[in-house]
Amino acid sequence: MMSRSPKSSRYLNFDIAPRRRRWLRPVLVGTILVLLVVAGWLWSKALGAGPLARRVTALTTINPGTATAGTAPAAIRGAPPTAQPPSSTAAAGAAQVTPATSARTQVLTYTVQAGDTLWSIAAQFNLDVDTLRWSNPALERDPDVLSVGTQLVILPVEGAYHLVEQGETLSSIAERYHVTEAAIRDFPLNHLSQGEALAAGQPLMVPNGRHVVTLPTPRPPGDSRLAWPLVGTVTQPFARDHPGLDISAPYAAPVYASRSGTVIRTGWDATGTGYTLVIDHGGGLQTWYGHMKGEWVRRGERVVQGQLIGEVGSTGNSSGPHLHFEVHRNEQPVDPRGYLPAGEPR
Repeated sequence: MMSRSPKSSRYLNFDIAPRRRRWLRPVLVGTILVLLVVAGWLWSKALGAGPLARRVTALTTINPGTATAGTAPAAIRGAPPTAQPPSSTAAAGAAQVTPATSARTQVLTYTVQAGDTLWSIAAQFNLDVDTLRWSNPALERDPDVLSVGTQLVILPVEGAYHLVEQGETLSSIAERYHVTEAAIRDFPLNHLSQGEALAAGQPLMVPNGRHVVTLPTPRPPGDSRLAWPLVGTVTQPFARDHPGLDISAPYAAPVYASRSGTVIRTGWDATGTGYTLVIDHGGGLQTWYGHMKGEWVRRGERVVQGQLIGEVGSTGNSSGPHLHFEVHRNEQPVDPRGYLPAGEPR
């Protein structure tokens, strides 16, 4: 009996073993590709209904509120890569979230979640911190309070939110916010027409508007050793675990030297106060200015009491714009109230 190679598939021009089905591999490859495409589509749909969408709901009207703030223009001359997002967060707790029906064409409400900061919320909606504050009266009064479960009004664009006062016109409001009348009248959410009279209490969106309030400079210290570094409200006092005063003020509000001295430090403080400036006044006395947006002076520069030295920011461990002000005596933090005029910062 003749032996034959196992690889042989024909004998006398007749098939003795089935030929390999060469069409099977392309079909399998094509099926796998189709499955991958479908899986990718399903995954993208799942992301579209992710955590941010579940925390946002659309509003049909603009809620009443107040809009006050102040600015002091200046350029930051140097900040670390981490200077923008503050690391402090909203306290943990339960919060109900609702589906989003619109992302950027309506006024929205956002439910604050554990881990949120004003910076992180503003970044999610491509807004600045002041737009958030000027849209929510509670944040305007105390920017350091950000509680889980709180609902915040989110404007669709950067700008200001204004309640019409008795006697105001579109022209006067536009001049106040340094925008054109058309910018306010033509904004869809305002529902205004040419020549329409405004009603007291009517809410208006002012796209790209800025509610600029000129803050007064602090008063002279009188019999005290130091003057207040800015006008604002003390939101957190000196304590063993909080070696300074937190003074609430609008983002970019001007900060002034409490006493004449020499700037011995400007830069990032890794302990939590972010961008920090230190002035030495001699005799073992120093003042520290934390959470700054930027500085107007440099290390080694001599400053005088009441001189503009920087701006209020929200850098470091900060839940919102404010100044962290410390007084050090012989390199030890002491209660600033013992060196400042009595009462609130004024």
